[in-house]
Amino acid sequence: MSVQEVGGFGMDLFYNFFSENFIPHGHCYLWKPELVSLHILSDVIIALSYYSIPLTLVYFVRKRKDVPFRNIFLLFGAFIISCGTTHIVEVWTLWHPVYWLSGTIKAFTAIISFYTALTLIPLVPLALALPSPAQLEAANKALQEENIERKRVEQELREYKEHLEELVKQRTTELAKANEHLQQEIIQRQESQDKMAQLLKKVESANKELNDFAYVVSHDLKAPLRGIASLSEWLLADYAEQFDEQGREFVNLLINRVQKMYNLIDGILEYSRVGRLQEESRQVNLNKVVADVIDILSPSENIQIQIANKLPIVYCEKTRIEQVFQNLLSNAIKFIDKPQGQILIDCTEDNDYWQFSVADNGLGIEKQYFERIFQIFQKLSSNKDDSTGIGLALVKKIVEMYDGKVWVESEVGQGSTFFFTLKK
Repeated sequence: MSVQEVGGFGMDLFYNFFSENFIPHGHCYLWKPELVSLHILSDVIIALSYYSIPLTLVYFVRKRKDVPFRNIFLLFGAFIISCGTTHIVEVWTLWHPVYWLSGTIKAFTAIISFYTALTLIPLVPLALALPSPAQLEAANKALQEENIERKRVEQELREYKEHLEELVKQRTTELAKANEHLQQEIIQRQESQDKMAQLLKKVESANKELNDFAYVVSHDLKAPLRGIASLSEWLLADYAEQFDEQGREFVNLLINRVQKMYNLIDGILEYSRVGRLQEESRQVNLNKVVADVIDILSPSENIQIQIANKLPIVYCEKTRIEQVFQNLLSNAIKFIDKPQGQILIDCTEDNDYWQFSVADNGLGIEKQYFERIFQIFQKLSSNKDDSTGIGLALVKKIVEMYDGKVWVESEVGQGSTFFFTLKK
């Protein structure tokens, strides 16, 4: 086919496309004005409505950048515009029978419609998966409630924070006052410690002076007593034949009184030493201590001393505990008036203490004297014996030094039981 022939075919096609050799559409309506006007008005209104819809869709899509499936909106716009155009062409063909152009526009509309339908089908499940307005409303309501709850919690947290800040401020003020008070107490305590240190120095000095005084007094008092005792013994030795029985009795009484004075001085010294002069505390086996004391006292054959239970090992000063048992046992031996004397030493265990007892079957003590006998220089016996009235007072002082206590239970004629406790 030559170029001229191709050109001729193109011209023929263009001519046929816009050819008006057909009968206008208006002939079908017999050019009745009413019917023609009805079709014109209907097609124009439909076309204008179609054209307005894409404009609205384009405006909506441009304003809402987050709208899903934006392409389908554009396809719908193209489809609706092509549909509107077909109605405009319908009006045009009433006078101009360009049916090829009209068919072509319809074909274009058909293509767009078909493509839009194909595109829409796979989007239906995705569109169905989108939340419905009711779901969105429910979610929005839940978000609003959550927002209200969050604001409430924030308000409570704000109030709690303010309360905590107030508490911190209050506690800080209290701590500042307590710290100030503590500083004052520290100063007062330091002053008290300084005063105590000064008092301790004075007490140490006084104790030293008291010890020196005690030894000086002991020496000064014992020196003339030794002279009196020696002189009395010389008188009995050298002039025994010149004394009658009464004279010898007086001299022996003098020697006895001198010995009592010796014992009294020694007792006062021992009493004054308790609590001032301390030896090293250690574990002391009381079974051995009591055995040694009994051996020293050497009771007569008619007096039996028994130990009911095995005595414990205690932590104390050995000399002090020896003094306790020596005084209690010597008192028991001294005041037994029965032909067969019995002394029982016993020990029982308490939660925090050991409780010791020394029981005898001697004279016994009246109840009214239970407290008096533990006072210094207080005694119930006559002055004919060598008792100084210091022994039980010394026992009480030593026991109380170890946070213990001492007491007596007795019946006249039935004997006495002296109890004392020592901390474990």
